[in-house]
Amino acid sequence: MNLSKITIIGLGLIGGSLAWGLKKSGCVRQVVGVDLDERAIDYAIQEGIIDGGSKEIEKGVDRSQVVVIATHVGLIPGIVKSVSSIASDGTIITDVGSVKGKIVEEVERSLPSHLHFVGGHPIAGTERSGVWAADFGLFQGKRCILTPTSKTDSEALGGVKSIWEAVGAHVFTMDAGTHDRVFGFVSHLPHVVAYALINAVASVRQPDNILDFAGGGLRDYTRIGASSPDMWSDIFLANRENTLEAIREFKRALEKIEDFIKAGNADGLEEELRRVVNIKNRMSK
Repeated sequence: MNLSKITIIGLGLIGGSLAWGLKKSGCVRQVVGVDLDERAIDYAIQEGIIDGGSKEIEKGVDRSQVVVIATHVGLIPGIVKSVSSIASDGTIITDVGSVKGKIVEEVERSLPSHLHFVGGHPIAGTERSGVWAADFGLFQGKRCILTPTSKTDSEALGGVKSIWEAVGAHVFTMDAGTHDRVFGFVSHLPHVVAYALINAVASVRQPDNILDFAGGGLRDYTRIGASSPDMWSDIFLANRENTLEAIREFKRALEKIEDFIKAGNADGLEEELRRVVNIKNRMSK
């Protein structure tokens, strides 16, 4: 898909990396960024991540064929409405939110018939945030999930698919409900646990410098506990029921190990740990 102009709204890690990757790919003549932070726009232009930028959606979206919304999930439906009032006929709007059900439902309820929406979620990122952490190769070899519905235009779906393929992603489709349940477990739960684990260790009062003794295990496991608190609180609440279900399952798994330890049941504990190791080894293949 050769585009004359694509607009990325939200120059964070994901939006900035997508903009940069598209510029590097050569499949877009002009990549424009929209962000409320002028410093982010200035940096992105200076580093060649975007061709131009604006704080105003209207200026950034003007004559754009594709608009990618890369903001916090709670803002996406409102931004789609703003874009819808000014976008040209046939404009494709897509997003990168890690929660899809509420977004897709709300957007499709109010989207004008002359525009197209395709829900998207690239499975990539780091604990760092902002355009300053952008990486043009961030999506290379990573998965990107698109969540079409019966209302999704097939050409628009193909266009969004080609955009993600241009930056090296492997594209899969999934219905929005399944997506939210899957990522409630494989993405949202690990972040919940990382935050909770850091909090649990830090709550120990004797010694009061316990975190100074943290080795690679704790540091590696809790890396994502440095992720943006406002972004992740938004995600947890947007995918509330699935995240709560995942937390309940985690509690049951933790209590099972706790029970073996309480009972001094070495055989049962070893068997349970060995079962988990086998699952983990299959994940690594």
